[in-house]
Amino acid sequence: MRTRDVRRACHARLAGLRERGLVLPRPFDAEELSRRVGACLGRPVTLIAMPMPSGAPYGVTLFTDDGHIVAYEERTSRFHQGLIIAHELGHILFDHRTVALDDDQASQLLMPALRPTLVRQVVGRTGVYSRREEREAETMATVLIEESGREADDGEPAVALRPDDVELYDRLRGSFEHPDR
Repeated sequence: MRTRDVRRACHARLAGLRERGLVLPRPFDAEELSRRVGACLGRPVTLIAMPMPSGAPYGVTLFTDDGHIVAYEERTSRFHQGLIIAHELGHILFDHRTVALDDDQASQLLMPALRPTLVRQVVGRTGVYSRREEREAETMATVLIEESGREADDGEPAVALRPDDVELYDRLRGSFEHPDR
């Protein structure tokens, strides 16, 4: 799928959610966005900051009987945490396929602080952004942040980056903006 087609799909999904009452927070606030997405979908999104193991993804989404749990890397900048959370929300908003966790031991290895019976499913990951689901999630994250960051009514920018986040933002933006193929 071409980049513009993925962006179009993200905007269409967001438009549908807006019709269901989703209002994006301005300025962008990952915690508030998670709360609003959960309310819109009727399934709460719980955020858990934790140190992710070496080699693990920066974030993971768990699907439980009661809602969604987004675990994200706590040892990174607040801006990067927002990107991680927005990416995981992209997976939730696109209702991406999940991998069932039938084995209590596998569940304990993934999230030792949670009861194995609590965790039912987790979004499958290979760490490769060329997969359709990863591309959709990353593009949706970008769209959510862009839409939340549109200028406020008073003309002031709705999102202000801290100086240490500007370089990260520029690098990530360059990494994820691909020309159409």
